[in-house]
Amino acid sequence: MKKAFMFLSIFTTVAILASGCSNPKIDKNITKSGEIPTSYLQASFVIDINNPKEVVGYADYAFVGLVEEMTGTDYKFPVTKETEDGPKVLTSPYTNYSVKVLSNIKGNLKKDVSIPIQKFGGLNDDKSTYFLFEDDSLPQKGKVYVFTATAEQDGSLLVSGPNSNIEVKTDFFSKKSIQPISEESIANELAKTEEYKAYQDAYKNEIVKDRERFTSNYEAP
Repeated sequence: MKKAFMFLSIFTTVAILASGCSNPKIDKNITKSGEIPTSYLQASFVIDINNPKEVVGYADYAFVGLVEEMTGTDYKFPVTKETEDGPKVLTSPYTNYSVKVLSNIKGNLKKDVSIPIQKFGGLNDDKSTYFLFEDDSLPQKGKVYVFTATAEQDGSLLVSGPNSNIEVKTDFFSKKSIQPISEESIANELAKTEEYKAYQDAYKNEIVKDRERFTSNYEAP
């Protein structure tokens, strides 16, 4: 298999946490959806992505959400790159999801509607390779995560980088319909999980980085 190419100019523009990236490496031992390989992008970041206090502080919103479905992939920032096979137009994949907010940790997103989010990464436009940051993962339908998201200028929500979606280890919500579950039951169940408690604590002690911020279209009144 020929090596896939990515380049710095894309990621300095679109990966809001990253301050630099190198060419990706393809891990042929890890595949998704059959034999499609995953290419992991090495990057340096403007925050410590392993410190929840900095991750939450950088984000505009931190919330627990149930992934209802994956709704498609957008391909952004096309750039023509010279390859060994000649010029090729390369784009960055962004995977779209519909999520239901179960609990807000930072910010106040609506809970009574399905909210669209975008995750940087996904299947590239020729369907040959998945692109993800190293140590990152794509959310999966039916699972619950702590999401840390930034509001973009157009009001959309972007989830980007390692530790921007942390799976909450509970099967409580997968066994039930969300609608009949009371707010109290949701709060009680989440309070039992280490992930939720860790990010609640991180928000109380967040380390905020100064940057331009926007408000989501899905902010509750």
